[in-house]
Amino acid sequence: MTRNPQKRRTPEQIRAGNLRLGLILLAIVAVFFLGAVVKQVYFGGLAQ
Repeated sequence: MTRNPQKRRTPEQIRAGNLRLGLILLAIVAVFFLGAVVKQVYFGGLAQ
């Protein structure tokens, strides 16, 4: 697969893409974490 050198991404575009990817992954982690917390609260977590 050959790349067209005129269509290479600039460092600014790469940084913007990395930031967007990072924010998406952070949002996914936050949703899983909040889901685990809600599950613990509503379904009796830490019962001995």
